[in-house]
Amino acid sequence: MINRVRPSRLLTWCQNQTRGYRGVDVTNLTSSWRDGLALCALIHRQRPELIDFDSLNEEDVARNNQLAFDVAEREFGIQPVTTGKEMAARAEPDKLLMVLYLSKFFEAFRKSSLNNNGLSL
Repeated sequence: MINRVRPSRLLTWCQNQTRGYRGVDVTNLTSSWRDGLALCALIHRQRPELIDFDSLNEEDVARNNQLAFDVAEREFGIQPVTTGKEMAARAEPDKLLMVLYLSKFFEAFRKSSLNNNGLSL
């Protein structure tokens, strides 16, 4: 059974996890994620050795997203909901898909010592 996470709580958790990253300003669960930097920041916060965040180019939307999708699948077993090219082709990602995808990160990371904000969803 999939745990349902309220989108407002998920947004707050994502904002806390990505705060302080260059070029990342998570204000919603759609367009804030389009360039892939927020996804890479979410992974980097937990496992910085997996992504060289400083080398990312915010203009390379397809590459950033594909990198995040590939790393999340390989390291955490989180199946991608789309491709990097599809993210680049859209004005903004589908909210339902992003809520489902980001909820999987919450589930994977919530027991981490780095997830110390105590936010329960």
